[in-house]
Amino acid sequence: MSDPGRLIVLYGSQTFTAQEAAERIWRMTKVLGFRGPVQALDDYPISRLIQEDFAIFVVATTGQGDEPDNMKRFWKFLLRRNLPSNSLARLKYGVLGFGDSSYTKFNFAAKKLHKRLTQLGATPLLDIGLCDYQHDLGNDAVMAPWIKDYFSKLRLYYPQIQAENVQNTFVPRWKVSLIKDEREFVLNGISKDIYFDKTVNDSYLGACLLEVEKNERTTDETHFQDVRLMSLRSAGDTELHYKPGDVFNIRPRNSRDDVADLFSIFEEHNIDIKPHYKLLVEEYHQDMPVPEFLQRELTVFEIAEQYWDLKCYPTQYVFSLLAQVSEDTLERNKCIELSTAEGQEDWLNYCRRPRRTILEVLHDFHKSASKLTLPVLFELFSTIKPRSYSIASSCLRSRGRSLDILVAVVQYYSKMKKPRLGLASNWLRSLQLGDKVYGWIKQGTFVFPDDVSIPHILIGPGTGFAPFRSLLQERESHNTLDQRTMHLVFGCRYREKDFHCRTELERLVAEDKLSLYCAFSRDQENKVYVQHKITEHGELFWHLINNQAHIYIAGNAKNMPDNVREALRDVIANYSGCSVDDAQYMIKTMEDLGRLQVEAW
Repeated sequence: MSDPGRLIVLYGSQTFTAQEAAERIWRMTKVLGFRGPVQALDDYPISRLIQEDFAIFVVATTGQGDEPDNMKRFWKFLLRRNLPSNSLARLKYGVLGFGDSSYTKFNFAAKKLHKRLTQLGATPLLDIGLCDYQHDLGNDAVMAPWIKDYFSKLRLYYPQIQAENVQNTFVPRWKVSLIKDEREFVLNGISKDIYFDKTVNDSYLGACLLEVEKNERTTDETHFQDVRLMSLRSAGDTELHYKPGDVFNIRPRNSRDDVADLFSIFEEHNIDIKPHYKLLVEEYHQDMPVPEFLQRELTVFEIAEQYWDLKCYPTQYVFSLLAQVSEDTLERNKCIELSTAEGQEDWLNYCRRPRRTILEVLHDFHKSASKLTLPVLFELFSTIKPRSYSIASSCLRSRGRSLDILVAVVQYYSKMKKPRLGLASNWLRSLQLGDKVYGWIKQGTFVFPDDVSIPHILIGPGTGFAPFRSLLQERESHNTLDQRTMHLVFGCRYREKDFHCRTELERLVAEDKLSLYCAFSRDQENKVYVQHKITEHGELFWHLINNQAHIYIAGNAKNMPDNVREALRDVIANYSGCSVDDAQYMIKTMEDLGRLQVEAW
């Protein structure tokens, strides 16, 4: 059989990471000669699934173990009770999940899909692959061996395929060419947004163009971290609609310095790619259409500023691409080494641990960089992913005209000379009053009950306070804010340096609208965190929990959520008289019922 046949790659992706992985896997299937599309699950005609022989599902998990927006219709259909148990008896498949092990429901959407497909008679070619963002090697730690295993299983059906080196074979997504224009490039102000009105689908609550109305630092100038409270006002007639717990998604832009650095690399190596040249992006495979926003007339500058992520650290796959274009023996061999399983430790030490950026790598491998072409660049750079920020204001306060976000500006040092700067937060910090921000409002993971008599325990250290500020403002606008039912546990380092929205919170306390418990970890010799405040006021919190309180935890995902859960478990055990195991079971039951919700990052 010369034609391997049809193999579909379907994805559910919330922030485009799973989509990029699916498209990369799909290109591998093209190298092997397979036919079939790569599509979002909701875009695939699901009635055809019963006719498919082979499929790969690449699925991310979002929120509280939820499926991504572009998978919801597909998943709802699969859950129909009238589907026969042998509906998918013909299908042989694999599920690759993308998740973060710091979340309780790690890779939950992928696990649910894997189980449901088997219930409908489909046959897994191999066990589910569970990629973990927290792994030292990132998602590739699971993805690379899983794909290799999947293709080896396919050889049982198609012995002729040669899958040994398929992961390192470059296949362009699109045909990309330049329309050269010798007119001088002059950038006046902020360039147009390449995505505006182009990336939003029906699953989003609304797209909007906003302008910066306020960009104020909430931390003291002497504090190590810059945190911003930003107010973004509707730039047109669009009325904003959101509720407490919702988030605002934005696509940040690269800094002008990083964009200039990229073009300096082109200039240094006499690569004829100028900022003002226009791009022509055309279909290369009929199953990989060009995104609508790339079908417009765009300059290389706009792509470099808004599409390519110049701050990302290169994966091992990036080094396999550099090896394919390099003509320098020394650099090519080093790239090959950094792209292999045997070279993982070297890659970790060179890239991931010091957080070396793709631009820094191109400077180090300058001879290889001299051979870059546009199609390779579109593969070499990851795309800038949307960032989600909890909305920190009430829609009622501004009558739908604005929203607030609380932004912790990311800046830290590794062994590299230059500080490591977070792409989105530093871009937001740089915005001036009147600057435009495109984004879309999306339903968040928190669901707050309408019944205002239900006690709330809100645990939000640092910028985790953002969604709770939205709730407090909403309840105050309805005149239903009461200290007996609203309890906020806030944490930061110093009362005088990083107590966000202090004046606002102290006013609510003074007006008997809020009960506030603050953990200032560095204001005394012994560090005090939010979990210690829960233990300190254990009897009160047990009384609230025993009276059907809802608990919400928001903030850094590293240790805080687990520490808070343990403190709550101990409070329940100590004041109810039950065993620690029974208290742990009660915590789990509360999570299952939605009485305990966590939003961490």
